[in-house]
Amino acid sequence: MTPLDKALQVFEGSQVELARALGKSPQFIAMIKRRGGHLTTKTVSPEHWAKATGLPKSELFPEFQD
Repeated sequence: MTPLDKALQVFEGSQVELARALGKSPQFIAMIKRRGGHLTTKTVSPEHWAKATGLPKSELFPEFQD
């Protein structure tokens, strides 16, 4: 399961709802999905991903240790 899949589970699979929680477009989520599901930190910080999903950074970003 990719980090994106984990984030989407929080929103019952809704790319639109995840995008809304992040303040991004659904196309942004679709692009991440097309690129393998690894979350980008270029425009959305790890802290913002964690806050929007309620998941720990270490679950979304394996390289992070909370």
